[in-house]
Amino acid sequence: MKKRKILIILTIIIAGVMSAVAQTKPAKQELIEKYAEQLKTTTSARDSLRILYYIFDLSDRKGQVSSAWEILRTAERADNMNAQLDMIRNLATFFAANDSVIGALIEMTENIPNQEARAATKTFIVNQQINRKSRHPDDTDFQKILLDSITKSHNLEGKDIYDKLSLLYQIIQYLGVDADGVLFKECLDTYGKLIEDLPQSDYPLKNQYYTTAAMIHSRLNGNPHKAIEYDKKLLEIIEQLQQMYIKKNRKFRNYDTNKFISYRRMMGNYHALSEEEIETIHDSIMAIYERNADVRHTMDQNGQANVFYYMATKDYKNAIPALEGFLRNRDLSTYQRQKYNGMLIEAAKGVNDTKTYIKAMEQFIEYSEEIDSLRKITMKREIMLRDSIINAPLLYKDSSAPTRHLTNLEHRKIEQTLTIIASALAVLLIIYIILYVKLRIRMKRSRK
Repeated sequence: MKKRKILIILTIIIAGVMSAVAQTKPAKQELIEKYAEQLKTTTSARDSLRILYYIFDLSDRKGQVSSAWEILRTAERADNMNAQLDMIRNLATFFAANDSVIGALIEMTENIPNQEARAATKTFIVNQQINRKSRHPDDTDFQKILLDSITKSHNLEGKDIYDKLSLLYQIIQYLGVDADGVLFKECLDTYGKLIEDLPQSDYPLKNQYYTTAAMIHSRLNGNPHKAIEYDKKLLEIIEQLQQMYIKKNRKFRNYDTNKFISYRRMMGNYHALSEEEIETIHDSIMAIYERNADVRHTMDQNGQANVFYYMATKDYKNAIPALEGFLRNRDLSTYQRQKYNGMLIEAAKGVNDTKTYIKAMEQFIEYSEEIDSLRKITMKREIMLRDSIINAPLLYKDSSAPTRHLTNLEHRKIEQTLTIIASALAVLLIIYIILYVKLRIRMKRSRK
């Protein structure tokens, strides 16, 4: 009898939960339909704009694309420049891979009367396009176009901060976010200083930089402390934007996905987190998981956040199968595969799993060799670019700072450094092979 009561209670609870989950999506759809009906009765562009933003904030990605164009047209009729720029930036994010749409958005931006707002938005659009195209490093045509823009389409002696930001972003993407040479670091550092000088209203450019910098410093050999710092800045901006939108009556504006991405990346830099920070971030992720269906779907389909938490808490037993499953994802970059195999090595070592350790080590060496080849290309690009860039006051806050050329001796030193690095990597590879062979011999002997 007691068991029957428990089963009845559990059935009621489960039914209630399933009902709540089932109503989540229809509830949003009902609101969208409700506001779509209201839209038909509005008499002013201003009222239409307010309702369109409700629909935009409630919609999924496909719905947002559709309503973004309508908001853009309505904002133009309402003479609302901020709304126009907002939707132009959203559309630039949606269509970053579409040259025709990007060209049309840039043309629209040219009609914005405010010079600084126009320049900032145009820089954002072009940066989005470059970021998307730079994900395909084998696209030699794009690399040639980018190099031509770097060397010919910017005023290296000018004081236009947006032109400088555009140029620096192009250099960073041209060299590749996997690069770690002197010029790359100087450009990233200068970009950061210029970003901090921008007004608060330029938060889209700030977000763009903080996201790029957080990703760069989250690499295997990056700076996890800096990566976490940039994600904290992103979260601060999100908090400010939420307060701003509350005042503007954007009651459905939701930043859960943005927060989740930052928290997840922070967890991925677990070596730089305290135990308390790890648990706080995990609690934040799980809170978003419980309340947001999109994040819940992402976490259920992609175990990355769980992998990071297992590694952070040294739960290696659960980390190994989670990492192995995640590494089957075909969309991972070489740099991600290197990092996650590094984690797998750590986890396998933690539980004395020799078989997994050897396999992960083999993969780690393979991806390290691929990255080494890519880095040689980026270092050659640095040498090629450095003269034309360093001779301009771009990398100095004070435009009157002295300029200089690289001497032949400096070029030879760079080439010698490349040779030393290549030799050192070759030695490391030999050591890895020796260790691998020894492990194989030891395993064969143990079987006998």
